[in-house]
Amino acid sequence: MTYSRYAIEDTFIDDLIAAYQANYSLEQPFYFSPEIFEEEFIHLFSRQWQFTDHISRIPHKGDYFLFRIAGEEIIVVRGEGDTVYAHFNVCRHRGSRVCLESEGHVKRMTCPYHAWSYHIDGSLSYARAMSEDVDRSKLALRSCQVRVFEGLIFINLTAEGTGAVPDFDSIVEPLRPWLAHADLRHTKIAHVEDFRSKANWKAAHENYFECYHCPGAHPEWMKAQLHALRDGVGTESGIEKFENVNRLWEAKAKGLGHMVGNMDNSRDHSDAENYCTQMVFAERMLVNVDAKDLYNSLTPDGANMPTKLLGTYKEDDDGQVDWGIGPTGFGYTTCTATALLRITPRGPVDTDQVVTWLVHEDAQEGIDYDVESLSWLHSATIAQDRKIAEDNQAGMSSRVYEPGPYTELESGIPGIHKDYMRALAYGRALRAGEKP
Repeated sequence: MTYSRYAIEDTFIDDLIAAYQANYSLEQPFYFSPEIFEEEFIHLFSRQWQFTDHISRIPHKGDYFLFRIAGEEIIVVRGEGDTVYAHFNVCRHRGSRVCLESEGHVKRMTCPYHAWSYHIDGSLSYARAMSEDVDRSKLALRSCQVRVFEGLIFINLTAEGTGAVPDFDSIVEPLRPWLAHADLRHTKIAHVEDFRSKANWKAAHENYFECYHCPGAHPEWMKAQLHALRDGVGTESGIEKFENVNRLWEAKAKGLGHMVGNMDNSRDHSDAENYCTQMVFAERMLVNVDAKDLYNSLTPDGANMPTKLLGTYKEDDDGQVDWGIGPTGFGYTTCTATALLRITPRGPVDTDQVVTWLVHEDAQEGIDYDVESLSWLHSATIAQDRKIAEDNQAGMSSRVYEPGPYTELESGIPGIHKDYMRALAYGRALRAGEKP
């Protein structure tokens, strides 16, 4: 790809940042350029906390899976008790991949090239014929920071003590009351689908944060989700209907002691050291209403699907939490299940969109839930979103592409762009030795 407006040199990214127009989509190179993707890795992906998976994927000591992001592979492995480790999948001998399978179980992690082996904590266990003069304590696998919140595993690619990263506890703590009743720590994975797309991660990200496209692209979503009247249709009558019906539901939910409303998603930009502070948001609202009564079901025919209530819910109040810890972890949590979405960049035009459905840890398939009914809505919607993102990516490759203005129904995107530009600009200034 050749960019006619900007030369591929040290200043072209700075020129792009300076040319950014608020409330417009981004210039073409932001969706294609390998140079910009590398900058994103340095200033975003490697500093921010990335959602990887649910803890139930690695229930026993030695269970592991590989998390792939921006050309890196991370071994996420269960240690003793609740301990989780994350290591770069790179042998300290000559750089071979250590774990070759996407998931599995190990007592030790052994490189298939020269059989160097590592303990689960990453320390070197065995290196045949290595000189005694070599300090083996300095040959541990490169490790990441790991935190587990409500059963959700997050990693930071920056090792402990080697650089300023956003404080994880301050990011997630505001979300805790919104997920407390569901107790995602005591859920299990019922189903997983990966909707990998040939599109830039920002194309997928932007699509997630607007429902302007929903009326034309997501017939199932429009039928199942009441908030699509507000966020997708956006007419005065549509918004009024959502608010009136949702207000009646709120009275019911409050009577049960459940959360309603939304969390303020404003972000403090005053702390220069936290220029990579991450988004967190939550809104609890009614799923939908039919002609007869309120219902929470997201099944194809609108019938309630029998399943075990999550956590401390004593009654299904027909509500859901729409929540997220950006840039990679998002979810819809009802009283009976959770659909997690992970949007993870692999390359400049290669993005994973992985959906993981969680149910109560004691729920039995075929009795408490069935996979088809559980997964149909988000499966259909993300499959449609994959096509949207790929079609959008293809169109943005045209020589005549230029940024277009956002509508009110896309109002969530400009704030994300502002944070993105700020992080790139600040990080580049720091690296250049300038005072931002």
